Amino acid sequence: MNSHGLGLRLAGVNDKALSVFAWIDLQHKFLADTYDQLLISPDRKHISRCLYLGHKIQHVCKHHSMGVLAALQLNRNPRNQNIKELYAAVLCELIGRQAGMTPSARLLLVCAALTQDIGMLDLQDDLLDKQTTAVTDAQRRQIQKHPLNGLKILKQAGVKDAVWLSAVEQHHERLDGKGYPQALRGEQISQAARILSLADIYVAMSRPRGDRPARLPRDAMKQIFLRRGEQIDADLARSLITILGTQPPGSWVRLANDEVAVVVRRSETPAFPVVGAVLAGDGEHLDQALIRDTSDHAFTMVEMVKAPFHFNLGAILSSLWPDIIDG
Repeated sequence: MNSHGLGLRLAGVNDKALSVFAWIDLQHKFLADTYDQLLISPDRKHISRCLYLGHKIQHVCKHHSMGVLAALQLNRNPRNQNIKELYAAVLCELIGRQAGMTPSARLLLVCAALTQDIGMLDLQDDLLDKQTTAVTDAQRRQIQKHPLNGLKILKQAGVKDAVWLSAVEQHHERLDGKGYPQALRGEQISQAARILSLADIYVAMSRPRGDRPARLPRDAMKQIFLRRGEQIDADLARSLITILGTQPPGSWVRLANDEVAVVVRRSETPAFPVVGAVLAGDGEHLDQALIRDTSDHAFTMVEMVKAPFHFNLGAILSSLWPDIIDG
């Protein structure tokens, strides 16, 4: 089983205990099916699927936020082309909570994250995620129209909620007025759109694309920090750093004893997250993940590293986070 394997175990008659990776795969399939139905027939029935998934995301973030964030960061399953939207949705729920948004407003924001690219799904799935060359002028024009195209599809499907619609319409606007499609500035951009914009920027840098590899999470966080106050809301940027830490869950690190470990969660001391060692110094995987205290000199983090190419890590990685009961 690879790092995206299901790891399904029965927990009761009606409930299933899923690894965090299995839970992400299941939600991704549901979201992909929702996109297919929305594009064929935009109506309220299919929008209700977004709301259903939004509720599930809100629920899982209450108890499993670190595991879900790690699974999204670690996920490189080529079948999961739209994992970016799920990742952004989870971040929107967590940032929105930090920003004091009500649960109902956060639900609409999560739904906006799930549908942010509905206006260019064909281009994104078929070309942009695989294309190794720079986007063409024609593609750039299509990209810059996608927020308005998405807005049109959502309205056709019966969405009337201002939080949802404004976030989709404005999620590529920037505080300095250099965004699109309307070059809005500062307070002209809704809070929901600012949060979605931040989540989308971080996730886009953290995920690989056809024309470039993924940035290390540390480097993505650095770029967020540098853009704060200019393109990105400074308060929201601080919230993101508080949520993820300087080494976000799912980051790969090398320890002082030469083990390769994955960040499991923050600790009370941000500089020393809890990690799980999965590869020994010789590159062979361990029989089981070993929790390491990075404040211990023997297990100090030496550097962040790219994801290792290694088979059969799925079961070891899944054991680092509690299973999710999915009823």
